Amino acid sequence: MKKFYFVLIFIFLLLSPNQIYGISEINNEKNILITKSNSMKEINFDGKWTFQSEWKQTSWNPITSGENTVFHLRTAHQEDFIYILIDVISDTNADVGSDKATVCIDSKNNKSEFFDDDYCFIVHLEERNFIDTLLNKQNNFVIQGDTQSKKIEELEKIKVKDFVGVGTMSDKEDKYSGISHASYEFKIPIELIGRSDIYGFYVNVFDANSNVVYSWPEDIKLENFDIPSSSLWGNLISPDKSLLENSVNESIDSFIILLVIVISASIFFIIFKKRLLKRVK
Repeated sequence: MKKFYFVLIFIFLLLSPNQIYGISEINNEKNILITKSNSMKEINFDGKWTFQSEWKQTSWNPITSGENTVFHLRTAHQEDFIYILIDVISDTNADVGSDKATVCIDSKNNKSEFFDDDYCFIVHLEERNFIDTLLNKQNNFVIQGDTQSKKIEELEKIKVKDFVGVGTMSDKEDKYSGISHASYEFKIPIELIGRSDIYGFYVNVFDANSNVVYSWPEDIKLENFDIPSSSLWGNLISPDKSLLENSVNESIDSFIILLVIVISASIFFIIFKKRLLKRVK
């Protein structure tokens, strides 16, 4: 009987979709850990932290310059999208159309000198009104890399249907500062970049009033707005490899686990019933 229980436990662990995997050198300064969240569908894409719990179930990384935090980076993924909030508490001047935030992802993470298989998502600060919100107006664009270009100016702008990117000024609901400041929200389709447990990753924000670029990794220094080659980027890591799972696989895994539980319970009930009948006799 004990052997039977051990077999059931082994099967359950084998089929579980949430196994934890070790990743070496996970805590160095060039790694961002992204979490799986179940609340990202509640995000209101207006470019800011809109209500108290909106971005709470996400990974948090304060990005500094010198001794000061210049922006807060929140990351998560759910089903077919990666979600990112860049909360730039240092930029308190609304330079609409000039202030911007950039997220770059290297699907191969090959740290190449060229922008091959790289995507950069660039969102400009907006002054949104009711009509803009109603029509879902967004001041953003996506750049796709190639195997020959080393400069961002050489890359092609593409349209990505399901990409959402909105930037605006924060309000009283912001978690990090009561002073109004630039803030940016991203919703990036995983289908575009491909599923991986580790991507090349780069983030920067441009403060037009100060003419300053703040980047992550923090050791990258730029005099003007630009995007360095992916050889200098850091890593976006899914430590439990849940980013490799799509919504279809998750449903199948859940069904298999439920089936195993039902079968195990049925077998246990049959064995228990037989023993009970023997005792009655």
